[in-house]
Amino acid sequence: MEIQSSNSYVKMSLPNGKVVDVLSPVLAEIRRWVQDEPSKPESGGFIVGYLHKGTGNVSLEAVSHPYPSDIRNRIRFDIRDSKHQHFLRRAKRNQSYYMGVWHTHPQEIPVPSEIDWNDWYETLKIDQTGCSYVFFIIAGTMEWRIWAGDIHSGNIQEIHECPKGDDGVYLKNKGP
Repeated sequence: MEIQSSNSYVKMSLPNGKVVDVLSPVLAEIRRWVQDEPSKPESGGFIVGYLHKGTGNVSLEAVSHPYPSDIRNRIRFDIRDSKHQHFLRRAKRNQSYYMGVWHTHPQEIPVPSEIDWNDWYETLKIDQTGCSYVFFIIAGTMEWRIWAGDIHSGNIQEIHECPKGDDGVYLKNKGP
């Protein structure tokens, strides 16, 4: 999906027929860290959000960002700084829970590396989120992509924006 400053939020279709709303603070913060210059290192952090009890839909509402003790270079980012854990604790106090991770790639259209895939499958075995998915976002220089890992089946698949009508308004999701 194209990285645009005009996106206030994006609705993505989940494999179970529900929807995940990627809210504007997530998009704005990730946009700040895009590797659009050769000198910019890879960046990343945690994603937090919540499950809507009535609908089963998910909202991703905030992300942490790189801190001084994180490991960063042009093609690598590792969360090491304890401030990410503080971010998660603060979010939990506000009923927002760990939902996954994000990072950047120095590619126009990001493609997960073998390291990404291995980390993601390991994450599915270990991490607990506020819903039945773990979300993985990679932001390239021109586009960003998002994958949803099903905690129960262990499957990871890319998810896509919900369809819009001619007026630009999202159409009602029909389910799986």
